[in-house]
Amino acid sequence: MSGEIKISRSGTSVCLQIYRPEKKNAFTPEMYAGLADGLRSADADPEVRTIILHGIEGCFTSGNDLANFRNGPSPDRVYPHNIFIDALSHVRKPVIAAVSGIALGIGTIMLFHCDFVYAAPGSRFSLPFVNLGLSPEGGTSYLLPLRVGYQKAAELILLGNQFDCRLAEQIGLVNAVVENADLLDKAYETAGILARKSPDSILAAKALLKRGMQDAMTTAMARELDLFNDRMAAPEVKAAIAAFFNK
Repeated sequence: MSGEIKISRSGTSVCLQIYRPEKKNAFTPEMYAGLADGLRSADADPEVRTIILHGIEGCFTSGNDLANFRNGPSPDRVYPHNIFIDALSHVRKPVIAAVSGIALGIGTIMLFHCDFVYAAPGSRFSLPFVNLGLSPEGGTSYLLPLRVGYQKAAELILLGNQFDCRLAEQIGLVNAVVENADLLDKAYETAGILARKSPDSILAAKALLKRGMQDAMTTAMARELDLFNDRMAAPEVKAAIAAFFNK
């Protein structure tokens, strides 16, 4: 487990905290591996009923650490963030996210794969693929139009603007907006309600809710990976990353 992914246990809940405050919780490959391992371990533990994901106050995550993108496309088409998203999308147990502050790029993508999302006022979200010369990933090319319709999905992806928790709640990405001081309490409250229900029933219900979209999402993610890998070699992507580090 990466030292920047902190794991704790409270009753039947496992809590995974993203903790790299000096870099605004930007993800490294080791952090993705730590989260994926933590998710799989919690999902396999018969004593665990729910999984909670959160960052620090004012920052869920600023997304990928772009330093890891400087070497261009992966020769084997394997990217740490894809491994993490695959693990998250296949968790059988309920996953609850508590978002405070910025949730950029992968920070927004991962929320589409959670079962409950609570966000503090002032939280900001974004899908900045096009801004970096990249293409959608993490299943968003399928999940976002399915949820909000084509035109709104085009607005969020093609323009790549940040959006607030009010819009996130309107499009169904966020279940409720909760004050920062109560954010984790709300996550644990939901976890407690779920823990009092039949565990087999919860697993069956989640499986049924996801079954109809799982095959289509798997196909979309494979297509996304092909395009993402091609885009990683594009000159404009290299220029966008260089511009970021020259700021």
